[in-house]
Amino acid sequence: MKYDSQITELKNLLPTAKNILIALPANANIDKLSAGLALFLILEAAGKEISIVCEDTIRVGQSYLFGIDHVQKTLPSTEGGNLTISLEGVASSDGTIPALEKLDWFAQDNNLNLVFHVLSGQTFQPTKIVPHYQGSGFNLVFVIGAANLDSLGSIYRQNQQKFSGVHIVNIDTQSANTGFGQTNVLDTNASCLAEVMANLIADLGYSLDADTASNLLAGVFESTTNLTNPQVNADTYMVMANLLRAGGKKPSVINQPGEKRGLDLSSLIPPSPQEAQVVDEFVTPSVTQTSSATGNDQIQPSPEERPAGERVVSETPEPDWLTPKIFKGSSLG
Repeated sequence: MKYDSQITELKNLLPTAKNILIALPANANIDKLSAGLALFLILEAAGKEISIVCEDTIRVGQSYLFGIDHVQKTLPSTEGGNLTISLEGVASSDGTIPALEKLDWFAQDNNLNLVFHVLSGQTFQPTKIVPHYQGSGFNLVFVIGAANLDSLGSIYRQNQQKFSGVHIVNIDTQSANTGFGQTNVLDTNASCLAEVMANLIADLGYSLDADTASNLLAGVFESTTNLTNPQVNADTYMVMANLLRAGGKKPSVINQPGEKRGLDLSSLIPPSPQEAQVVDEFVTPSVTQTSSATGNDQIQPSPEERPAGERVVSETPEPDWLTPKIFKGSSLG
């Protein structure tokens, strides 16, 4: 259990969490996308309501990752969460409310009434009343590959209140990460995020499937420049072995003269049913046969097949073929 000590609280929260968000930073590469999609596929299979967001437009080179069609560019609307009503302009800089003595509430005719008891001689007049939901109904938010929340781009800037009051799981390999999560899985020694995610999924008690493993293999190969990065170590190869055992497919490496080097992820796509049924047929060569006068079929080699200098053997023996012959020599051995 590589990250067991870092995910103690997460292990307690995850079983009851039903609505989960995975947020990826702007300009996410294949490594970050593969890690996020791997977690998405695992949690979706576990029956969770799960969403994955990234403000980027998916590029052609990333479109072969499994589950890529689930990535949204905007935060999905959700119901639930804790309702907060903000009364603006009534609090002082030290966080106190000088004019307010106490607050009561009571229900009446299907309504909830809030009673603000104002101190004598004070004025309690909010400039604006703003209702909003904290957490927007998400029980957990996984932020993958972001040094800070601002790295999420518009996903965070336009929805800052939705990231408050919710448990954030921060997963990253960057040394510049600010540790902004309530749970932080930070591994600067790992070769890539895909390696971290493979270990994290195992630590959480989930099993890898072929699609998830293929995504993570693509992330490892892309981030390590086909395993040439100096950060590749024994742990990286152990992760790769586990991914291959789970049925993951390695991406093809593009290294042809005149072509841009990189990865061809099209090898991750399974063959169509028609392609899977194609069977190579072996055609038996025909044999030329001749019939003798007696009706017995005899196979005769063609002139092209006969060795050079070999004459045709007649079926009728020479007259002296059966006559005993005596050979004489001029000297004795």
